[in-house]
Amino acid sequence: MGNKPSMEDELINLKMTSRQMTSASKKSVKKEKEALSKVKKAIAQGNTEGARIYAQNAIREKNQQLNYLRLSSRIDAVAARLVTLEPGIAATGRLPTAAHRPPSGRPPPTGRPPPT
Repeated sequence: MGNKPSMEDELINLKMTSRQMTSASKKSVKKEKEALSKVKKAIAQGNTEGARIYAQNAIREKNQQLNYLRLSSRIDAVAARLVTLEPGIAATGRLPTAAHRPPSGRPPPTGRPPPT
């Protein structure tokens, strides 16, 4: 149906996704700092319920930031594995198909006559 993306295209996509996750992590750090400043302001005003809500938001943003970093790291690891496996994958594609399995589906002959 459509063109199959090459290994290089997949690597580029993985690296771009990893960068996006890192960027989202930095944005979450900024949002966390904003929420913490709102917590301090709410406490100074005596608004404990509002401070609690802002603190929950800060905790959620911190967890989100860690999740983004964790996912970015995993994506980087997959990209690194693909880089190391790429020459082997390319070599496998060049192997003749007869070397894999005979067309009949039987195992290759061992050089001994079949049992009778």
